[in-house]
Amino acid sequence: MPRLRFIEERELNAEKRALIASAEKTGAPDPRVVRIMTRSSAGTAWVKCWNSVLYEGLLPHKLKEMCRIRISVAHRCGYCSTVRSRVARGEGLNEDVVHDVQYADLFKSGDDPIDSDTVYDALREHFSEEEIIELAMLCAQTVGVGRLVRSLDIVSWDEACQLNPALAAG
Repeated sequence: MPRLRFIEERELNAEKRALIASAEKTGAPDPRVVRIMTRSSAGTAWVKCWNSVLYEGLLPHKLKEMCRIRISVAHRCGYCSTVRSRVARGEGLNEDVVHDVQYADLFKSGDDPIDSDTVYDALREHFSEEEIIELAMLCAQTVGVGRLVRSLDIVSWDEACQLNPALAAG
């Protein structure tokens, strides 16, 4: 049971209903999170921002979803590691693809992958500045909301590993 309650039907307005319906249709963000976040105006604004970062822009949604999942697994966020976008699945992102792709395959470099200059140089080889900003926004949102959602205790890492045993393998 999450630490914060889900929004009740009597509290919903048209905008909040639309955000929840969108989450139910797309699968990401998870409707459970949207039902918590829309209890506040700041949370509602975040849901709209997240939808924009994840579903709009120049980069393919499948790439964004793959990055989101890999970051979630790396940070051991059980909740985010189990959420899957139906849109990305429709674009061919299945569990085999998620588990086979390594960060090294995305950004080949012989240097330290943590070095920001190395990462930036690798990104510049493949993406425009506008795409780099878009990808950076996605990564920052993923890390931040992963920590928030983990603190809400919607799905623990242990529960996530039960749902998807491949997570436990690392």
